[in-house]
Amino acid sequence: MADHVKAKSRKDRIMDAALRIFAEKTFQDATISEISKESGVSEATIYEYFGTKEDLLFAIPEKISNDTLKESQMVLPFIKDVEGRMRAILLSYILLYQNNPHYSALVLLQLMSNKRFRQTAAHEAIRRSAHGLLDCIRDGIADGTFRKDADAYLIRSMLMGTIEHLFIHWHMQGMPKKEKDIMSMFDPFLEIVMNGIRARKDETALTLHLIVEDVNALEKISQNKEISAEYVKQKRNVKTKPNKQEVT
Repeated sequence: MADHVKAKSRKDRIMDAALRIFAEKTFQDATISEISKESGVSEATIYEYFGTKEDLLFAIPEKISNDTLKESQMVLPFIKDVEGRMRAILLSYILLYQNNPHYSALVLLQLMSNKRFRQTAAHEAIRRSAHGLLDCIRDGIADGTFRKDADAYLIRSMLMGTIEHLFIHWHMQGMPKKEKDIMSMFDPFLEIVMNGIRARKDETALTLHLIVEDVNALEKISQNKEISAEYVKQKRNVKTKPNKQEVT
């Protein structure tokens, strides 16, 4: 048991050190020798656990994504409404990217453009998390929370794409500390999207879209109907009045 805990601890130290070095120096410039010194384990031990430097690179997001997904799955079943679940999922992304800038820099700036990464278990772990958001949006469409004509894939792309864009920009600027940070923009941004996809209570009402000529034509028809109705009323009144010659 003690050996298992010690081995796990060594593996975690290797991954933590590799994450920092990969994020700060890029994968190409980082060396196993540097990771060995940073983690306090031998190079042979690193190769024993991960095989190659690239295997080590891909193991990092796989572990972090799976751990984050497990944490989310412990909370999400207790959030009943769809919008609340969506907010919780997106918030977990923001907290992960913001609280672990080495991870967000590695994934967003290096791995997302790596074709081989998209064929790994690490990318599959990230996709599972993103699929949870997609399922949540679909549930909202199915239960009437969101519009029936809403495109779940497009909505997910809008939400995730905006968050990723903000963090890429944040990293490119050197992670500045601003008065208006990404977290403070989250609720206003989410509300804009929600307002666009929420089902309207009056969706079943009939809506007419008329051009000016149509409106003028309807107005004339309405006036003619009023004139016709008044004429008929007058004729009826005449018929109901008794004829003086017939009165005895």
